[in-house]
Amino acid sequence: MAEQNSGTSMLLRGTAILAASVTAVLYLLGLLLAGLAVSEVGSGTNSTPMHHCVYASDAPADAQVETHVVRYLPVHVLCRTTDDRMFNSQVVPSWLNPALAVSFAATVGCAGAAFVQAERRAAARQAG
Repeated sequence: MAEQNSGTSMLLRGTAILAASVTAVLYLLGLLLAGLAVSEVGSGTNSTPMHHCVYASDAPADAQVETHVVRYLPVHVLCRTTDDRMFNSQVVPSWLNPALAVSFAATVGCAGAAFVQAERRAAARQAG
């Protein structure tokens, strides 16, 4: 029975580490995409305002884009118009933030389960 608990604990820890790695990679991908889009602003002809904002599919029809705002949690770049309306620039893919949330939840869940499993094994060793 102890070896089965040990295997379960190892599986939970490994899964938590994998989920944490996926979370880190997804977050860094979002930061990279946002950073690359923002780095284009101010360099070159017709670069201000950000072309992702000017040509966004959900931009208001009569909007004059003034600036952009980067948000880090969830990762996205918002565009602000001259009349203070905001819309998503779609620099970060729409699937990235939900995938980030799921992988983070999996990390927390597996790490918590591994901790509980380790506590149970320690209590069983002391009792037995």
